[in-house]
Amino acid sequence: MASSSKAGARGLLRTPKRQANVFTHRATGQQAATLPSRLPNLLWPGPERQSVRLGTAAAGDLALDRVAHAISPAGRYERPIREILYEMCTDAAVIRYRQDVLQDLIEGPELAVALRALLPSLADLAPGGGKGWKGDSPLMVVLERLAELESYVACVDRLCTVLANTSGIRADGLVALRQAVAALAQDAEVSALRTELPALNELIAETTSVTIGLNLGAGLQPESVTITSLNRYQFKGARSLLGRLLPGSVGAFGKTPMREVGPVNLRRGSQLFKDLFALLDSAAAPLSRALDKYRDINVGPLIALEGDLAYYTGAASLAERVRSAGIATCRPEIARLDQRLFEVKDLANLALGLQLIDGPGGLVPNDVHFADEGRLLILTGPNRGGKTTYCRAIGQAQVLCQGGLFVPGVRAHISPCDGIWTHFPLPETDQPGAGRLDEEVQRLRGIFDNATAHSLILLNEPLTSTAERGALHIATDIVRALQVLGARVLLVTHLHDLAQAIPELNASGSAYGKLRGLVAEAVEEGDTVRGTFRIVPGQSTGRSYAQEIARQHGLTFEQLSRMLAERTARRDEAAS
Repeated sequence: MASSSKAGARGLLRTPKRQANVFTHRATGQQAATLPSRLPNLLWPGPERQSVRLGTAAAGDLALDRVAHAISPAGRYERPIREILYEMCTDAAVIRYRQDVLQDLIEGPELAVALRALLPSLADLAPGGGKGWKGDSPLMVVLERLAELESYVACVDRLCTVLANTSGIRADGLVALRQAVAALAQDAEVSALRTELPALNELIAETTSVTIGLNLGAGLQPESVTITSLNRYQFKGARSLLGRLLPGSVGAFGKTPMREVGPVNLRRGSQLFKDLFALLDSAAAPLSRALDKYRDINVGPLIALEGDLAYYTGAASLAERVRSAGIATCRPEIARLDQRLFEVKDLANLALGLQLIDGPGGLVPNDVHFADEGRLLILTGPNRGGKTTYCRAIGQAQVLCQGGLFVPGVRAHISPCDGIWTHFPLPETDQPGAGRLDEEVQRLRGIFDNATAHSLILLNEPLTSTAERGALHIATDIVRALQVLGARVLLVTHLHDLAQAIPELNASGSAYGKLRGLVAEAVEEGDTVRGTFRIVPGQSTGRSYAQEIARQHGLTFEQLSRMLAERTARRDEAAS
């Protein structure tokens, strides 16, 4: 089920505002100036977020982890992509804003490829990438800041080039990003940093060795050691020819061959270690002063952009992948929240489709229609006829739509919902004194505690834990209450009597939630029955075709009797 909010039964969560991206300048001889953000948010164009959080249970019921994995470039971004998908936007204007960004990337695949190639560089800007002795010496902090600024300028320049050289950008988000990055690349402070970076790197490159002074006592025994200088050259081993001709020369050459030592030989607690770091800190002072005027440059906006680009470029890549496999995708038309619409032509279960892309078999699409003439759908039909697949496909499409992504289908017209509430079968509870029926009833009551007329409710085979007569009584009460609620509801059920009672329920129930019957189609071919996986409007036949499934698995009385007789015959033959 979707998570609930203590703010009210509507379940609409006002999530915290995303922190504004702000750059601060420190101009020479002037007070620091704070400039507005130059990088627009590609997910939320304004300061307000209208969204509702999808619950963990609902996400699991809908197999959305497979969808997030398929979107994630190189499998690195599943967690942030799940966060974006599960924070379901309820603002139609924001959803369209996102759709525009994605459409530009789908129609301009070269832009999507170029932006995806930027992701590793943006990831390198994230904090925590330092190694070695970070924190032990100011030098390490300075070196990391220099590397960060160098990567920052490189990312700005690459992003500016990619966006400037791409024609056909129409999405407001990408147009604003292109303008912001172009202004940032031309900013005086960034331009100055770009010019000074080679000289700043030279300050580091100049120091390549240290001179150690070793005091000797009687018998040439070492008594003490210290570091005497930092050098701009490297020492080498004794020269073979020149060393023989000029044995007294020293310069940058040693009297003995060089011997490699690693950091492990330089113990952190040793005095030599402390002396070395004291000198290195003094060497860092000029570089630190040079970087001081850039200390207020904030790389945060570029870091924040990484997750957004991963989301969109991954979604564009996935759309192309499923289209290449013959699965249609479309940009949904966004209806108003109060219209409570969900209409998709040839909807497919994306999670299942991803499994079938590289495997045998095909995907059977189906139409879905929630509207005034039938907003509460009751689906019956044979086992393994595609009912659960259909149920999941609806939930997946709703989440993708509110994420601003395309949905698997030929065309779609969908209203945002203020929550998705699911009820799928669970294993037997371990709670003492409570059985599956107790748990099912509690979960169903939880849905009514939180759902509104603008919610989407997906009930997959509820009340299977009790006898059919008792289940029918409870289910009838639930359906009547759902009619009053008026939400979009799909009820997958084995209770054929409930489905056959649709006319009288419509006659006596609330007009706010009309019922419509659906069946999972099956075709009888002689003595066998074959499911087509088509979900079509129709009246329940009252048959589950369980006998056909038993026959397919060799579990009829005739099949079992024949198997036992053959096994006995084989044993008798082996014994003789």
